[in-house]
Amino acid sequence: MQRLTPISISFITIIKRQAYLLALAFTAFLVGIQITFAQPPPPDDPNNVGGGSGDSGGAGVPIDGGLGILMAAGAGLGLKKAWDARRTGSKDSSGTGDSSEPEAS
Repeated sequence: MQRLTPISISFITIIKRQAYLLALAFTAFLVGIQITFAQPPPPDDPNNVGGGSGDSGGAGVPIDGGLGILMAAGAGLGLKKAWDARRTGSKDSSGTGDSSEPEAS
């Protein structure tokens, strides 16, 4: 009967770890294939996503909703900073509100 030395045990551990990683990578590959095939097929004409005629020039991408939300958020942030600056009486509109420090002469 052959005894296992610490070197052979270490080698066996490395081989087991590599086999485990290979099995994990293969499983991830198979799952990726399944997810890829689960996607809907592409449209017949990828440039005509809006559904209009082809003469309209470009895809019908709705940017109005997101742009309106960004403008409203910016206006709200500006109003809040102005309100906070007016309420604290500071001329600093950076939002820190540190008006307790004396000015240097």
